[in-house]
Amino acid sequence: MSVDEGYVKYRCVHEYGPAPQHPDWEALNALRTDLVKAGLVGVLDNGVGYGNVSLRADQGFVVTATATGHIPVLGPEHYCLVTRCDVDANTVWSVGPAQASSESMTHAAVYEASPMTGCVIHLHNDGLYGQLMAGKAPATSPDAAFGTPAMAHSVAELVRRHPADGIIVMSGHQGGFLMYAPNVDHMRDLLYMLSQGYIPC
Repeated sequence: MSVDEGYVKYRCVHEYGPAPQHPDWEALNALRTDLVKAGLVGVLDNGVGYGNVSLRADQGFVVTATATGHIPVLGPEHYCLVTRCDVDANTVWSVGPAQASSESMTHAAVYEASPMTGCVIHLHNDGLYGQLMAGKAPATSPDAAFGTPAMAHSVAELVRRHPADGIIVMSGHQGGFLMYAPNVDHMRDLLYMLSQGYIPC
């Protein structure tokens, strides 16, 4: 992951306000804590954070805020609500205590491409990344850079082919991959399958 990755590249129209509320937030946050313990979400030695999690909400989706990778256990104040996303205009609208994660546009693309998706996570692990690449898992275009409209479009195309759930390798984002599922419990099952060597087709 390059030094500039982990920082917001899109245009963000953010309104500061209270932390978003969601009935499944505690389950998502517990999952995020477990992902930090596993090293799949965190911060590099140079201070750049990696990995983020989100949940579909009535008015968009709740996602971890930018620059939270170094915090082991998040509170509600470390999340925000993305209310709108225009991929072609490279613009994200959000509201909450802090600005949305750098990969929010890609999360938005998944939710739009698959109405049944309720949870999206973006993780980093060189070993799992290599496993997925070697197994020829669905992968984005190598030319699609992290946090860009090209990445969002590439991800959406793959999600439309497998809308129920899936794992996508981010070829242009070394070590990065994306997972999506109907809910947090299903996501945990998918993570377990991945840890046992599962390769999606």
